Amino acid sequence: MNFGDLCGKLCVLCVSNAFSQICKMKQRTAIIVLLISVMACAPNQRIINSTAETPAPVNAAPVLTSFESDLQAMRNADFKFILVFRRKDGAVLTTEDKTFATANTPYDVNRRRLADEGKAIMIGTNFQFLPGVIEKLTERFTMENYSKSDAGPMVANAIPSNTNSTPVR
Repeated sequence: MNFGDLCGKLCVLCVSNAFSQICKMKQRTAIIVLLISVMACAPNQRIINSTAETPAPVNAAPVLTSFESDLQAMRNADFKFILVFRRKDGAVLTTEDKTFATANTPYDVNRRRLADEGKAIMIGTNFQFLPGVIEKLTERFTMENYSKSDAGPMVANAIPSNTNSTPVR
């Protein structure tokens, strides 16, 4: 064997030994990555416990019913007079009931809405009612008064006249 052949064999042996070392390092790295992955797939107890129902805060606002939220909306609008009209039998308002209420409430009523799942008509206004309006509505409906305590009289003393006009002679 000459020196060149010896060097060639030695080189092949070194390269194969180095390759073997690299393969072993890759195997170790692959095993470590696999172990880390398996451990990462385990459920995180902190996250599992965080999905448990959280109790409602002590100072949470109570859930309002449809009627209560409508009434609160009228109060937030700062109406002096808030009246609720219901059928005397407590049933849902019919089309005729709604038409009657619309026809017999003054044009200057600021807000009129159905409330309590169609069982009530809620009226909010800042103006006094004309004489006879409340009486006509209460012939057909029961009335609940949620007006402000300092709103004053609900019914005007007389039908307003046009004070700017002068009599014709």
